[in-house]
Amino acid sequence: MSNLNPSSVTSSTAPLKTVTTLGLSVVVVLYLAHALPLYFYNVALPAILRSQGVDLRWIGMLSLLYIPWAFKFFWAPLIDRFYIKALGKRKTWLLLTQMALVFGVLVLAWTQFDYGLTEFVVVGLWISSFAATQDIAIDGYTVEAFNESEYRLGSMAQSMGVALGSMIGGAVTLWLYQYYGWKVALTSLAVMTALTMLAVFKIQEKPISDQTTHERPSLIRAFKRKDMLWALLLIVVYRVVEAPAMAMLNPMLIDLKWSLSQIGILMSVVGAGVGLVAAVSAAYLLKKVQATRLLLWAGWCRTALYALLGAAILLGWLTQWHLLLGLFVVALLAIRYIAMTSLYAYFMQTSSKKQAGTDFTILVCFELLVYFIGGASSGFLAKSLGYGNFYVVLTIASLLSVILSQLIISQIQKNVSVQHPSLNP
Repeated sequence: MSNLNPSSVTSSTAPLKTVTTLGLSVVVVLYLAHALPLYFYNVALPAILRSQGVDLRWIGMLSLLYIPWAFKFFWAPLIDRFYIKALGKRKTWLLLTQMALVFGVLVLAWTQFDYGLTEFVVVGLWISSFAATQDIAIDGYTVEAFNESEYRLGSMAQSMGVALGSMIGGAVTLWLYQYYGWKVALTSLAVMTALTMLAVFKIQEKPISDQTTHERPSLIRAFKRKDMLWALLLIVVYRVVEAPAMAMLNPMLIDLKWSLSQIGILMSVVGAGVGLVAAVSAAYLLKKVQATRLLLWAGWCRTALYALLGAAILLGWLTQWHLLLGLFVVALLAIRYIAMTSLYAYFMQTSSKKQAGTDFTILVCFELLVYFIGGASSGFLAKSLGYGNFYVVLTIASLLSVILSQLIISQIQKNVSVQHPSLNP
């Protein structure tokens, strides 16, 4: 069975394009741009708060700051529809949102915790909202700029940008905070975020007259397609298990007496390096296997790792061998990046070029909504069950998740073969 789907068939006769190194690098930097502040919240801030004795339940609730990411599909059609013609369809929103992100990080640098929780949350929502809007434009540009045969490279570039964002926004920011304090760390993050704006001037958009304009992008058109609905169901089933497991890694490292600098190196230097290798490896594998098949392989590996980690905690191995948890974390990150690269390649295949930003955003929003709900509940589960039982429960859930995902993928392939029998070997 080919890994094409109905939405990509209409443009399959388009001339094949070759991705240049510059074009691929631009996409990597674009994804890095919005990943920098987000991975400060995702990697650095939970460790900082736990080191100050903040309760696990509050740390888990940080995931709620990402609510704009779960609902950005509401304004995605507007990003596809409105822009300044002189600047370009995607460049308009990329420049606007990047300036807003830099401003938000600078305000956060001077706000700190002393001004109260309300101000901290408002600034966090500002950053999250503009990063989410920027992501719509980046995803739309990537789907439009790459040919279907090159989507694996676009997905690889996305994973690489996220990995680098984790490294810089997480490890570097943690290191700066530990040695120079909050203001220096956040001001430096703002400067690094501003520098990524240079990539925006290197994007190569199609002339406006060459783009499809006779159909207005809309949510209704997306939700009428069966392949989109099956993709949404697959997201719920597959991703609901991963968020709780990942959200509790940093707090567990803190509870096992890892320092902030050690966590930063593990999660954002070693982890990001492993993520880069995993993304490139996944892109290579996607030349040979379907994105959905690679996704299932990652799911089985994820299940096995959860089981081993739960057993290691319950048997006391992590207290005897300090670095063992680090090995588990690196392995989990590698599997996560492979799954993410596979999943986003599948999203690109499912998205229509007629409303690329809207379709891709709907899929990502659903994924993030599932992920954030799981992350928000993780602290409550871990506190009530204990880390060992927590990962044992996740092992069972992951097993069921992979089995159900296989059934959904089989149904997706049947629909493709019925609608487009010519795609069958």
